[in-house]
Amino acid sequence: MASLPAIEIDSKTFLKEHCSLPALPQTLTRIQEIIRDPNADMATIVELISGDPSLLAQILKIVNSSYYGLPTEVSQVQFAVAFLGLNEVYRMALSLTVINTIDIRDKTVLDRFWFHSYYTALCSKYLAKKYEPQISFEDLWSSSVLHDIGKLVYIKFFPEHTRKILEYAHEKGCLYSEAIEYFSLPSDTYLGMLLCDHWRLPEKVKGACQHHRLEDLSRMDRKTSCFSFNRMVCLGNLAAILAKDDLNENVKQKLAKGIMKELDCSESEFLSLMGDIYDLKHDVEKFITSLN
Repeated sequence: MASLPAIEIDSKTFLKEHCSLPALPQTLTRIQEIIRDPNADMATIVELISGDPSLLAQILKIVNSSYYGLPTEVSQVQFAVAFLGLNEVYRMALSLTVINTIDIRDKTVLDRFWFHSYYTALCSKYLAKKYEPQISFEDLWSSSVLHDIGKLVYIKFFPEHTRKILEYAHEKGCLYSEAIEYFSLPSDTYLGMLLCDHWRLPEKVKGACQHHRLEDLSRMDRKTSCFSFNRMVCLGNLAAILAKDDLNENVKQKLAKGIMKELDCSESEFLSLMGDIYDLKHDVEKFITSLN
């Protein structure tokens, strides 16, 4: 496999002076300001979201997805806010706005990103309910969906590198991170963290960007308050990769053993768990269809 040109990243200027991205839309900033007000007005947030038809449509599709499992279909954003609360709708708007502002034009690529991100969200929620029911689920959606935004930065600014990385990963049946290491390129996790800093995204989103690989499980500080949360997003990502990616047997075994060790479960328990994970794929396919 041919080598690729090196990518030199200056953290002080990247995403600002070169490979620049615009600021996040004022709509999101305004929603954030409103929910910080103890006298937050739901009607104002509904009006702001309704003023962005694309964002409104996306929010309603997510609200009606299996991730939330609401008892009835929601067709108006005021009911979504009533069901989920201001903070949850804000986090949903945040994740959508981040992805929309990066502005990936290739629909096939964007669908592939959404498939994995939504799958990770479902897996993270499933695992958290099973193994960490005490954690707060409030940030789980945005952190799970945005854990891979470093890949969108690669796609946006380094499309040829991305193409070669994916070709190598497919040819070898290896992980995306392993393909990046093969070409001695900056990690997608690093680019994701730079994007979090650039847009001042929540710390839990940055933690998900930083800690979603198998090797990150052993590097996490288990004494921090966000350890259990980051661990569930990481394991959700790994479970989704194991269930959907075309991996060689060595990589499959490595992921399976890593997940079993981290969850302290037997092989039979793991197989039962992965059966449930595979079943979630139908919900992901249905969600992606709804986006189109």
